[in-house]
Parts: sequence; C-alpha cells; structure tokens
Amino acid sequence: MAFLEEISPANMRSFEPFIPEALKQKAFLEDMHFFGISESDEAAGCIIYVDKITVAEIRYLYIVPYLRGTGAMDQALMEFFYNLRDEGYTHVRVNYIPEEFRNFIAISKRFGFEETRLDLAYFRFRAEDIKKCRATSFSPKNIMRLKYLPEDKKQKLFKIIDKNMTFYNYDLSAESDILPYSMAYLENDDPKGALVVESPRLTLLPATEEKNTFPDPNAFDLVLFFVGTKTLMAPLYLLSGLCKVIQTELNDNVVLTGYFQEGHVTRLIEGTLGIKGYHEVCATLDLMQL
Repeated sequence: MAFLEEISPANMRSFEPFIPEALKQKAFLEDMHFFGISESDEAAGCIIYVDKITVAEIRYLYIVPYLRGTGAMDQALMEFFYNLRDEGYTHVRVNYIPEEFRNFIAISKRFGFEETRLDLAYFRFRAEDIKKCRATSFSPKNIMRLKYLPEDKKQKLFKIIDKNMTFYNYDLSAESDILPYSMAYLENDDPKGALVVESPRLTLLPATEEKNTFPDPNAFDLVLFFVGTKTLMAPLYLLSGLCKVIQTELNDNVVLTGYFQEGHVTRLIEGTLGIKGYHEVCATLDLMQL
C-alpha cells in the first residue's frame, strides 16, 4: 500500500535520490512543495508541485520502475488530491506534451482532468540539429546580439520583450539570463523585435518515467521565443544569426526548446530544421468534483 508524506529534513535523505537537482536549486525561488511516496516502508517516489494560490501546479512525478503499473502512483495521487482539497486548493494543473509524455495521458483520463490544447507550437532539438540546418547558410541582415546593443536601445527592446511575453504566459528570468545568446532585429537601427534566448534552463517536465533532463542530465536548455516584429523575413534572419553563434560557442548536446505562435514562424522552423512542432496541453483537475 502506497503511503504519502511531506518531505522534511527528517526524511529528506530517503527521498533525495528521486528529486532532480534542478528542482532542489529552484525550491527557494518558487513556492515548491515536496511529497514522498513510500511502499512497505521503503521510499519509492515523489510528487512536487508549485503553489499558485488556489491552484497546485504539478512540476514533477516519479515512481520507481518496479511499482509502475501496480496502481501505487494512482493511490498516492488520490491521497495527494484529497490533501490539497482539504488545504483549500480548488484545482490541480499540469502542462505537458502528449507526444513526449504518453504515460501522463492515462493518468489524466483516469482522474478526469480536462485538457486544453495551447495555441503555441512547441519544438525541442539539439544544437547539432541547428548546425546542419539550411538557415546556417543564409546571410542574416539587420540583426545584432542583444548584449551588444547600446544601453538605450537595449532598454527599449526589453520593453518590447516584456509586452510580448505576456502572450506566452511565461515568466522570463533576470535580464542577465537572456543577454548571452538573444538576437535583436533592427529597422533603421531601431530595435523592432528579437529572438529571445533564455539560458541556462534545465528541462523538467511532469510525469516523466525517469528523472533525467532531455537528452541527458549534463545538457542545459536554451528556450527560444520570437517577439515583436511582424516582418516576414525577420525570423529567418534571427534564426540564422543564432545558428552562427551556436556553431562557434555551444556544444552539440545543448538542448533548445521553442514556443512559437502557429503560422509563418512555425512553418519556417519546420522547413529549415525539418523538425515537427508539437502542442503543449494544459490539464486541469477540479478538486471540488472528487
């Protein structure tokens, strides 16, 4: 029988092997809560979530391989959901990519999550994919690395970035984290848009079967966003500029993920990289209906 308990200093040693290092580092930056799953008095997994007032946003689920398919995770989740409801939460939310995390599809159906497809195409690829794509041979125009912009233009571009990032429902890290690789697009020397590159960011997704990053624990993530400009050629110029930076400065195992609005940019990414975009799903469970 699976048993759920909050992870504390007293039992941390037992559950620590199941918790990704990146989440340990971010625990104090976000309001994270850690619960351990035990079976026959043996630590067997964990559930990690972030407090979003009345919503508990699951960031990570893990159960040891020998208990998968036994119902232990379902039992732990049911107890977890009842505990959340008793504490005043009204909903549980999980954002995931169905094509990559098929094991959560079954969990979502069993517990009655309502799923909504988000209107953003999602891409994941390695730096080595960019190094050999067609955009590397394209001559970029009207672009500059954001870190080299004069300070007044840099601050103007940051305002454009802040305004446009609300579309993605995504909170960027500090400005210093997007400076190293981000590319700016200029018209008449005036910044009009950007390929925002956030780094480094470890990939941690819910309901993974293993507690590793993709594609390996030592790779770090660059997250890409196009913002601002509506000029048709601008995304290609920006991507080409990033390609040239990646060729000289990044290792092949660096992972890049991107969220792009469906349309011209999505087709450009798929055409130049030959990589299909997927859609992230927001799964929501109404705790009041349990």
